[in-house]
Amino acid sequence: MNHQATDGFFFQHKSVIIKYMIRFGTGGFRGVIGQSFTKENVKKIAQALANVYHQENAKKPICVGYDFRCLSLESSIWISEVLLGNAVPVLLSKEPTPTPTIMEESKRFGNEFGVMITASHNPFNFNGVKIFEKDGMDAEKPLTDRLEKEISFLSGIKECSLEEGKRKGLLKENYPLEDYLNNILSFVHIEKKAPQTKILLDPIYGTGSLTLKKILTSMGFTNINEIHGGRDVKFGGLLPNPTKDNMEKDRAFFLKGKYDIAIGTDSDCDRIAVLDEKGEYVDANEILGALYYYLIAYRGMKGDIVKNIASSDLLDALAHKLGYVCHQVDVGFKNISAAMKEYDALLGGEGSGGLTMRGYIFGKDSTFATALFLEMVANLGKPVSKIIEESNKFAHFNKIVLEDSLSFENKETILQKIGEGHFPFEREIRSVEHLNNNWKYRLQNGDWFLLRFSGTEPLMRLFLETNKENEEKGLDFLKQIKDFLS
Repeated sequence: MNHQATDGFFFQHKSVIIKYMIRFGTGGFRGVIGQSFTKENVKKIAQALANVYHQENAKKPICVGYDFRCLSLESSIWISEVLLGNAVPVLLSKEPTPTPTIMEESKRFGNEFGVMITASHNPFNFNGVKIFEKDGMDAEKPLTDRLEKEISFLSGIKECSLEEGKRKGLLKENYPLEDYLNNILSFVHIEKKAPQTKILLDPIYGTGSLTLKKILTSMGFTNINEIHGGRDVKFGGLLPNPTKDNMEKDRAFFLKGKYDIAIGTDSDCDRIAVLDEKGEYVDANEILGALYYYLIAYRGMKGDIVKNIASSDLLDALAHKLGYVCHQVDVGFKNISAAMKEYDALLGGEGSGGLTMRGYIFGKDSTFATALFLEMVANLGKPVSKIIEESNKFAHFNKIVLEDSLSFENKETILQKIGEGHFPFEREIRSVEHLNNNWKYRLQNGDWFLLRFSGTEPLMRLFLETNKENEEKGLDFLKQIKDFLS
């Protein structure tokens, strides 16, 4: 591959030079291109990582990958040049990949660190840097704090070209996609072939277009169509996140084509969304719940489940009924992965569409989730809606998680209102859970709502779990809270 700049797509900020602090959130470092996401800042991150690499006496190469976003390729080169300039061996992907591919590669080789250039589901004008630590696990706070400290004390940046890195034997290039897909297939157990299942794929111009069709074809599915495939740095004007709103934009096309299932993924292919055979959006909590129920009830597997604080009580109900425990952690998939290791849990996931399984990578992966979900559809031989209905009925659960968000400029004002607790409703609060940037309020009627500050954007996310028949009232309830906090 010829590693050269290709996009010709840049952002300016009125010719004003602004210094932005480099901070790592739940999904790594992310920023607006041309503002906080700059060549200078990317190189600072690389130099800090190189410093930590040597401090830890690390030996193995750092896997570096990149997605379809503007400046992703270029940033992978900037990262590599700095690492090489510091005598750090690099294994650089020759082509764009989904984020989980680099996580799997790092785990497979037992590497101490890995790097992925992506802003995941953020808008097109964002990009970012994800750092992985031992065995491809999302970097935890001690490491990201250490990197931030190293950045603040940098005295200079060392670099060398890719060509020089090759001559020194420090740089190798590969394309880990085939090994990654083969690893996923080793987890799939299809007993009944269902090639007649008609599948619609929507990767929203993200890296899912590299993997989804390939994995399903390898599993024996033949009736597959893809929309919004290939690369578009502006994602066709869409938010590259398979939200309910985005998936429902596919509904007319889906129904016209008489598909059995639609799968949507985000730009770096770690989040999944599903439309059932009726074209109805399947809540991500129900996807996770159905898979957990399937793995235990039908595949005879054993183990607890891990969810984050914003995920449905459905998972608690299923675990209890199946004789296991649902462990709750803070938002951020690294927290789910850590808890899965601690409790040897079978499955872990979140209400935003990310999941993984015991023995697989320590991070969310929508190609893996797609393969597992279609295995379930094939083996059970039932429409998607009936599969979801079966697991919900088993748990005696009929609730839905509703979401909204609030942009803000002054976080302190919102914190003050939360502290005062004078919410504009008459429902009685039974208990409050405060976990870092999350406030979870359980109501006397069994509902709960959550206020959560985003770790990647100036947003507060609002969640409410309530009975499905109360959806309109629930949305109005969230609006009341949102108006109160505004």
